[in-house]
Parts: sequence; C-alpha cells; structure tokens
Amino acid sequence: MEKFKKIEVEQLNIVDKDGTVRLKLFNNQNIPPAIIDGEDILPGHRQSDPIAGMMFYNAEGDEAGGLIFGSQKDNDGNYTSGGSLTFDQYKQDQVVQMEHYEENGKKNYGFSIYDRPNSNLREDIERDKDIRESNKSEEEKSQELNELWEGNVRRAFMGKNVDGDVIVQLSDSKGQPRIRMVVDQYDIPRMEFLDGDGKVLYKLPPEE
Repeated sequence: MEKFKKIEVEQLNIVDKDGTVRLKLFNNQNIPPAIIDGEDILPGHRQSDPIAGMMFYNAEGDEAGGLIFGSQKDNDGNYTSGGSLTFDQYKQDQVVQMEHYEENGKKNYGFSIYDRPNSNLREDIERDKDIRESNKSEEEKSQELNELWEGNVRRAFMGKNVDGDVIVQLSDSKGQPRIRMVVDQYDIPRMEFLDGDGKVLYKLPPEE
C-alpha cells in the first residue's frame, strides 16, 4: 500500500468499488450539487456560497448530509461566518442539524431537529415547479404549495439567539412553538406554554 505524508487537492471523492460516491471533500471552487436519484435537484444551489467542507452520500449516491463551513469579509470590514453539520432523511432534507452563524458580532447557534414527509424531495421540487408555472390562480397555487410542503417543520431547537437568549423550544406538528424555556441576556429565566396561535397560556414565573 502506497503511503503519503502530505497531499494537496481541491476535491477528493471517496467511492465504492462500483464507483458510487460516498463522500466528497471540496474547496470553495468545487462545491458539489445536491444530488437525489442521480439528478441535481437544485441547480445553482450553494454554488456562490463562501463555503468548503464535505458531503455525505448513501449507497444509492443520494446526498445524505454534510459538513460545511466558511466566511466572507468586505472592504468595510463587515463579515459573516458560519458552519453546519446535517444528517438527512432518506431522499429528503435534513432532520438533524448543528449550526452556527455570525454576522458582525451577532451570533445564532444551536441544535435543531426537523420533521420531513415520507416523500421524495426531488419529486416534491418538480411538483413545486409545476404548480408555480401553472395557469391556476395565485390563491390556488398558494394552497397547493402549502399542502405540498406541509410537514416540513422544525420541531425542536436548543441554542442561543442573536439577542443573547439561551433557548430550548419545542414545537408542534405544524411548526408552532408550544413550550419555550429561556434564560435571557440578563440571566432571567422563564418558561412558557403556548397555544397553536402563539398565545402564552401559562408562564413561569407567573405574571403578577
């Protein structure tokens, strides 16, 4: 077996014996497309992002998650920086994500879990395009798109927001927050129970 002390590449593909790609390491000039069923399901997606990282693929060659990270800074010193580690549902989008995003000192970071429907994301995107390009009324399009993407919601988040609050938030099947635990930027804790419209039903400590 040949050994190397150091190698320098712009992209590295790890493949099975049959050539199926299982892992890609890439720089900013070689960001891979989002592949499901052998097709680029989102042409141009991520291609202009200031990122590098690695993408994971399942035994069928579908994207199954990845690790991306990057930053950019303009001539005035304004900057953004971030990173994301995701794991995808079979032929769908991510169901687990750990992420960090910062813009000029304002930070948002944490851990999220998502619900995804038992459908093929490639087919969902094609259906979305058909609806948008149809001759139906805007109201009909809106209703059909809402039905198509129903079930794609974040169910839980644990992290810190741009206001400096540390949060644990649990949401219902429609993505509406129902339980929220917070220690705010002033170190004041609270816990809230909400209804499906976002109204606080009960709060600890209770309001005086």
